[in-house]
Order: sequence, then C-alpha cells, then structure tokens
Amino acid sequence: MLKLLVGKLTMVEIKKIIDGLKHAFATDGVTLDDCDTDLIRKLADFVVKRNMSMPAIMFLESVRPLNFVGSQAMVFFKPIISRFFTKVEYDKLATLLEKREVIDRLIKEIEQKTNQND
Repeated sequence: MLKLLVGKLTMVEIKKIIDGLKHAFATDGVTLDDCDTDLIRKLADFVVKRNMSMPAIMFLESVRPLNFVGSQAMVFFKPIISRFFTKVEYDKLATLLEKREVIDRLIKEIEQKTNQND
C-alpha cells in the first residue's frame, strides 16, 4: 500500500512532506526576554525552597522528550499550582515549557540555586 502511494507522489510532493516534517520536529534556539527568565527563576526558587530539587530534576530529565505533552498536562494541575503563580504567569509558563531549551534552562537554574543553598 505504501509503495503504491509513494509511486504516485511526485518528487516535489515528497520534498514538501520532508520539509514539513523537518519543521515539525525542529528545535530552533529560543530567545527569552527578561520576564520569561524571571518566571523560570521564580519556578526554580519554588522548587528549591521546598527541597524538591532532586525529584524535580529527575522528573524534568525523564519527560524531556514529552515536554509538549507535559506542558499541556499543566492545565490539569492549574487549580493546585495557581496558588503560587498568577494566571498570566501560569499560562506563560505552560507556553514556555513546550520548548526543550527552556527545560534545560530550568534544570540549570534549579541546580545553581541548590548549590548556592548548600
């Protein structure tokens, strides 16, 4: 079936599909403004103050490939976590955590703050 489908596609159509897939799985560099960086620091502070650094880092490392799905799961946890963040901050954080680079930045921030406290 796949062979028949590929046989009917032109090279231009195949190139369009490949280019679309490249874009879908691209991890372009993320530029964060000061507000975004402050929000990441606030989340790192929240984690470190509660002595949850190690579990948070392990969790973030383990779900890194699924960060988009994880950011969508934040909608489920919104009633609980919204006590610590404003609605705007929470929504911005959910959007930020869709990007893999932000996960790396958050892990580094948690590690730095943990080392400062030790």
